[in-house]
Amino acid sequence: MDATRNTFVVGVDASPESNEALDWARRLAAPEDRIVVVHAWEVPLVTGYDMVVTIDPSEIEQLSMQGLSELVGRVDDDRLEPVTHQGHAGRGLVAKADEFEAAAIVIGHRGHSRVAMMLGSTANYVLHHTTRPVVIVRGDHGEVPKRVVVGVDDHDIDEPGVENESSRAVRWAYSLPGVEEVRVVHAWFLPALAVGMFATVAAELDTMDDAAQAVVDRVLESAGPPPENVKVVGEAVRGTPGFALIEASRDADLVVVGSRGRGGFKGLLLGSTSAEVASHSHSPVAVIR
Repeated sequence: MDATRNTFVVGVDASPESNEALDWARRLAAPEDRIVVVHAWEVPLVTGYDMVVTIDPSEIEQLSMQGLSELVGRVDDDRLEPVTHQGHAGRGLVAKADEFEAAAIVIGHRGHSRVAMMLGSTANYVLHHTTRPVVIVRGDHGEVPKRVVVGVDDHDIDEPGVENESSRAVRWAYSLPGVEEVRVVHAWFLPALAVGMFATVAAELDTMDDAAQAVVDRVLESAGPPPENVKVVGEAVRGTPGFALIEASRDADLVVVGSRGRGGFKGLLLGSTSAEVASHSHSPVAVIR
């Protein structure tokens, strides 16, 4: 995000979660920004033992646009632009975000279990297929993000021609309008088995803290200087990355993480830390690719 006009793509349906996502985007967006409100629809297939009911797609599309227009009318915000999409909601949001060159996709949190259902199918699809930042609006803090936590590591930071994902996440946090404090966190932990096996490991904890702090410092140096009036705090914390960021989210308006995964589908699969934070954070979560 920068001083030019930004576009935010927001997925909506009839749920309270999507209304919260729209409200969050409206609070974040500047007066000159555009908010594309996307509602996806599909033609239902109605069958019985001895019949198939044909439904006119144009009628469904008309009803969808009518309902979306009524929603936009109730909100009464000139920045809103209603758009309908025929087909899968996740695919529609990814396509519209590319079409409008969106600064971010904003989705309300749905779902409660792990893996595919943890965020609901739409959010899960978008997180795994878009190349743009995705904000999952969830938790108890829906304010404009003034206090932002960014989880970082220094993976690939020295690889030629590769931009460190954590550095990009920090810069994205810097660019948020109204941000006042960015807390940059790197978490590390020792498995309990390792602690029990080595009697001298406690004496090395300070050294490991220093190494973790060095990761934070490297990422901050790579990210470049913050804007004026933005306070930056770099911190090494003990614990698994997911747990540490979820705890940090209790006092944050937004948590920012990278999307990096592992294995043969690197670049597509969401990393375990990102998935855990997006599922359990106490504040909205931005996932940056």
